[in-house]
Amino acid sequence: MKYLKMLGLAAVAAMALMAVTAGSASATTLEIGGVTQNASVTITASLKAGTSAILKDTAGISSNTCTASHVHGSTTSADRAGVTVDNAYTGDSLTGPLTPGAGGLSFSGCAREPVTADATGELHITWTSGTNGTVTSSGAEVTTGSPFGTLNCKTNAGTHLGTLTGVAAGNATMDINAVLSCSGISSKWEATYSVTTPSGLGVEN
Repeated sequence: MKYLKMLGLAAVAAMALMAVTAGSASATTLEIGGVTQNASVTITASLKAGTSAILKDTAGISSNTCTASHVHGSTTSADRAGVTVDNAYTGDSLTGPLTPGAGGLSFSGCAREPVTADATGELHITWTSGTNGTVTSSGAEVTTGSPFGTLNCKTNAGTHLGTLTGVAAGNATMDINAVLSCSGISSKWEATYSVTTPSGLGVEN
């Protein structure tokens, strides 16, 4: 009986631990104007007015500068951190494939033209704190001119791009400060995007 009682107590302790662990796991959900979303969210962002997207090698030598850039895509169901979800609005992180073609990822007004998005890839948003999140990319591929000749820049799975700063009203901001591999050259991509759609985009846990 004593042995069975000990087994029972161990089982209760195990279930309590599982409950605490499950309760402490964070999730990522988008909100619009402070309202939690329960459907796919379409995000459109453009380079913030008066700023430029800058690509330079890690030694600080400029490769290219663009005065306009556009990003467009919608969150979708996907495997996130090895867990299959059955919706496009909540999970360990949110995946948003960018629309194929120039409509999903484009650059213009560049010092060295053209800059071509050969593959748009996906953006992944993960909640961090408040209404903010981190942004990573996978599967994107861009060809650009540079002083070193034509460069092919790619994002591998989980390439850190930067941060998304959410707002209750107006335009959220996506700050890019990424290190990319461009034809074997380690390069930095810096840019600030303003999220024009939806207005009041935020990230919640």
